[in-house]
Amino acid sequence: MSPRKPKAPEGQADLFAVPDLFPVRRPVERSRAVNTLAIKMALGEALKAHPESADIVAAKIAEMTGRSLTAFALYSYTAPSKDDHDIGLSRFVAFVRVTGAYWLWDMLVEDDGLTVLQGREAKLAQLGHLEQQHRQLTDDLRKLKRELGNAPVEVKHRRRPGGAK
Repeated sequence: MSPRKPKAPEGQADLFAVPDLFPVRRPVERSRAVNTLAIKMALGEALKAHPESADIVAAKIAEMTGRSLTAFALYSYTAPSKDDHDIGLSRFVAFVRVTGAYWLWDMLVEDDGLTVLQGREAKLAQLGHLEQQHRQLTDDLRKLKRELGNAPVEVKHRRRPGGAK
C-alpha cells in the first residue's frame, strides 16, 4: 500500500492536481428527451458573447446557408419560450462557424458519452493512445522473452519434398 499523500492546507492549491481536460463520459438513457431548453440557452449564451450584433450574425448565417434569416428568427431559436422554433442542422453549423462557439458541439454530444476534440487536442489524444499500445506491446515482448528464457534455440532445417530448398 502506498503512503497516503498529505492534504494541502485549506485554501492552498495542490500543485500536482491535474483537472480532467477531457472527462470520460457515459451515455445517458436513450429514452431521455432531448434537452431543447439547454440547447436554446447555450445558443443564446453564444450569441450574447459574440461581439457582432444578431443582425450581422443572421446575415452571415444566411449567406453561408443560402437561406434568408433575420435577427428576429435567430432570437426565436434562442428563446426558451419559443419551444416550436428549433434551429436546423445547417443553420446550427453556420451559427457555430460564425460565432466561433465550437464548445456547442461538445455540449450537443455529451449526453451520448462523447467528447469533441479540436485540432491539436485530437493529435494529443492519438499520441496518448499510441503510447498505451506501445507500453502494452513492450510488456508483451518482455513476458514472452521471460517465458523463452536464455536457452539456445535449435533451428531445424526443413526441406521440401523432392529435394527443393
